[in-house]
Amino acid sequence: MLRLLLLIQLITSAAMTGVIWMVQVAVYPLFAKVGAETFVEYHEDYMFLVSFVIMPLMAIEALTCAACFFQGNKRDFLAPSILLGIICLSTALIQVPQHEALTQAGIGALVTGNWIRTIAWTLRTGLLARLVLKK
Repeated sequence: MLRLLLLIQLITSAAMTGVIWMVQVAVYPLFAKVGAETFVEYHEDYMFLVSFVIMPLMAIEALTCAACFFQGNKRDFLAPSILLGIICLSTALIQVPQHEALTQAGIGALVTGNWIRTIAWTLRTGLLARLVLKK
């Protein structure tokens, strides 16, 4: 069962790594090209629609992370769990507040702050892949 949970965790983490790189490299920078007259509506639509992609993935990732940490060797799962904690804290304390107050002038700060999640998810996926290959 642990191996299946680890595999599901890896798949969701890898999917989120792909999503976060797309957001980091394309989506967030392109916010600057949206016209001022449609920016607020565009951003609200983006936030609503992206939730259908990221919320299920993040929920599954968090649940399988917790299950693996408490069922497996805690030392093996410590670093990926800490990285997920960093991702969640960054999301809650940096990205969500930035999105709630986002204007076109704040896009640069949004992109800069999002590097935390981009790097953390990339490292996390690599560590999980290593665990899958090791088990």
